[in-house]
Amino acid sequence: MSPLMIDSADFSQKLGLMSRNVEHTETFLARGTAEFQLPGFVLPTGYRLLKSRQGNEYRIVTTDDGKPYTAYAVKLQFHHEITYPDGAATQIMVWRTPRTIHQRVVSGFPQYFFQWILSEYDIVVSDSEQTGDGQRFWLRMIDWAYTMQYQISVADGTIAEDWELTPVDSYSDLEERWISFAWGYDRDVHPHRRLVISKTKIASKTNET
Repeated sequence: MSPLMIDSADFSQKLGLMSRNVEHTETFLARGTAEFQLPGFVLPTGYRLLKSRQGNEYRIVTTDDGKPYTAYAVKLQFHHEITYPDGAATQIMVWRTPRTIHQRVVSGFPQYFFQWILSEYDIVVSDSEQTGDGQRFWLRMIDWAYTMQYQISVADGTIAEDWELTPVDSYSDLEERWISFAWGYDRDVHPHRRLVISKTKIASKTNET
């Protein structure tokens, strides 16, 4: 599935309101968490990077007006069908606080976290739905990936049951041919196309199952 463009995610709406954020943060903490160290990223005093003990959810948590507050949240989903037989990771339910006081802390985190995902899992696939901010972030990370000589591909699952992967050789090629192909508002088409960043070369077409 590739990026269907959406206005806003339900996850974002829940965390965007202060009272709802506190409530969801308290629930996240109550379910059990562990401190998580992201290489190269140092949080200032008063902020903690936590991973849920019940799943692949990560949050930057702080205290706001004496109550726990989530400044950044992201979940990881793992799957094989798009890049079969290789596994891949997808960031889902990504949220970043709009509050100015926390921007200096969370501004560089998404890039660091994305780079860590690639270092750990080798392949990252875009989510099936993205906001405009999500699209801009992906375009920025694709541009960075080209400088690292990683492989960029477009995955198309609209034609057959198997996902077809087409390498995209340059950012200019992405702009000319693939951005409008991969991102859009057609619910019958765009949820079935994805962008793929891989540290190593992967097949131009997925294996048959």
